[in-house]
Order: sequence, then C-alpha cells, then structure tokens
Amino acid sequence: MDASIRPKGILDFLSQQEIRQLSDPQNGGLNELFRRCALAVLNSDSQTDSGKEMLAGFPDFSIEVVQQTRSIKLELRNAPPKAFVNGELIQGINEHLFSVLRDIVFVGTELSNKRGFDLKQSSSITDFVFHILRNTGLLRDLIEPNLVVCWGGHSIEETEYQYTKKVGYQLGLRELNICTGCGAGAMKGPMKGATIAHAKQR
Repeated sequence: MDASIRPKGILDFLSQQEIRQLSDPQNGGLNELFRRCALAVLNSDSQTDSGKEMLAGFPDFSIEVVQQTRSIKLELRNAPPKAFVNGELIQGINEHLFSVLRDIVFVGTELSNKRGFDLKQSSSITDFVFHILRNTGLLRDLIEPNLVVCWGGHSIEETEYQYTKKVGYQLGLRELNICTGCGAGAMKGPMKGATIAHAKQR
C-alpha cells in the first residue's frame, strides 16, 4: 500500500543536509538503513524472524523523506498491507517510524562528526548508547525510572509464552513500561500482557 504520513510531536524538522543523507544511497548508507528499519517496523506483527525473508517479501518497498515548509512527511510505496486498517496506517506504527528516523539521523550525525566514539571499545559503546537514549528524551531528571527490559528466546513453548504474558501483565498493572528486543516468544509476551494491564489502569 501507499501512504503519506506526518509526525505527531516526535520529529518535525530536518536540515537539508539530513534530508540529503537520508535520500542518497551512496551517502553513509542511511537511505538503505532507514528503508530496512522502516520495513521491520511495518512488519512488526509478522511471525518470521528472518530479515532476508522480510526484505525478499517486499522488494519494491520504498520510503522517502519529504521536506515541507513547516514540517516533514514520509512517502511510503508498496508498504505491507498489515500495517494499515481501513486504509490508514496504524498510529503506533506511525510513531515508531518517526522514532526510527530520529534515531538514525542522530546516530548518523554523531558518527559522521567523529565525536571520539570508538565502537570497538566497550566503554565507548556504553557512552554512545547513553547519548542515543538521552537524545530520545528517555532519560529525564527527577522522574522515577519505570522501564523494565525483558529479553529472551524467540522460540519457546506455549506454557513459557503464557508465563511471559503474565509477567508483563503484572508489571503493567504497576504502571511499569516494557522494553524488549522485539520479535516473537519471550519478547512478544511481556508486551502483550503489559498492553492489557496499561489499558486497565487507564
């Protein structure tokens, strides 16, 4: 499916240089990187863990960043239909696409400016991740941390999966947010459970 989408408070403006970086496939690889990450977001409900399968399934998918007078928009072409309901892109997917765009632009800028990050050194990687998280607004002063990271196997038994949902549900009831590496199994379960619990608490 095709669509034009706009940000909603996540990322409203980009510089001309950033637009060029995202549009030129030869400039630091940001164009293809953004395309692949965007396709992964649009396939977030897929049952496959194979990136090759995902890319092969949508060879004609493209995404373009368009600068407008007061904002930007994304032009999607041949996007996975499952990301849409009644012709409209699911709101959560819309938000995630612009979050991915924000992070790719930031990381690309930081690396191209050579700010002293040596990504072969553990301590430097830690510093770099800190800079990324700070840029997202995730790290806020005087706010009690409420983020729980849940990682685990993708291929687990049904009883284990149901257990992960219960864990996520209990965390969600306590108004904690879940962060996973995405994918199936032990990553999907806590998200499902927390979603139900968050809805109940609201």
